[in-house]
Amino acid sequence: MKNRVALVLSGGGLFGAWQAGAWRALADRLRPDLIAGASVGALNGYAIAGGASPEELAELWLSPEFANLRNLPHTIRALMSRYPLTAGAGPDYAEGHRPDYAETRRPDYALILTDLLRLKPKIFQGAAITWRHLAASCAIPGVLPIQTIDGRRYCDGGLLNPLPVWAAVELGATHVVALHALPEIPSRWLKPLAAGFRKVAGHHPPLPEGVELLMLQPAGALGSVSDSLRWRRGNIERWLDLGYRAAKNISISNCIAR
Repeated sequence: MKNRVALVLSGGGLFGAWQAGAWRALADRLRPDLIAGASVGALNGYAIAGGASPEELAELWLSPEFANLRNLPHTIRALMSRYPLTAGAGPDYAEGHRPDYAETRRPDYALILTDLLRLKPKIFQGAAITWRHLAASCAIPGVLPIQTIDGRRYCDGGLLNPLPVWAAVELGATHVVALHALPEIPSRWLKPLAAGFRKVAGHHPPLPEGVELLMLQPAGALGSVSDSLRWRRGNIERWLDLGYRAAKNISISNCIAR
């Protein structure tokens, strides 16, 4: 069976800047066939799948407007207008040469939402995705508005599982590189509540035999819960750098073998 390589991006609020830094270190070496994301990972994933270069993605994070939660619908519309998902037919990577990022073959794209009534995750792909899907994937209950799509209420795609490796596998991935910006909630009060909720209602299918998984995560906590919700340039610059340094020397040869 032909290998199908996936890049999976977790939730994590503004800690998503760490993912952007890690992607800058990986982009020269990793060409995913599929990108799947939840919550802020859905935004990062959309930008990458839409042709944003690693440098452009970092610049987005350095803009306070991009991370302004109150302007999220406007931000998403602007993102979709600048980087529309299109079927990829560009040139493949040549030996020893990386063409302009926007001209390379585009990967498939998927995001994960949580059906609030059923407490079940749902995958949406490609052309079916609207700005409401992206807004819903970031809709933390009590923080950002829940979205109604086709008569159903959807919220944060990372609610039941912040790192949707399972979705990439369901979509045929055989090799997965996962960037987990929030392996632990940085709050001694919220952490046990989240762990208990996900133990009861979470979605954690086991990794099937034969699927290769490489997961990268920060060496330590990136900041507080407040830091994950409030934009500060110094934090963003630090997280971009930490992400880059975490990924720059990682071997991904097993995940790009064809």
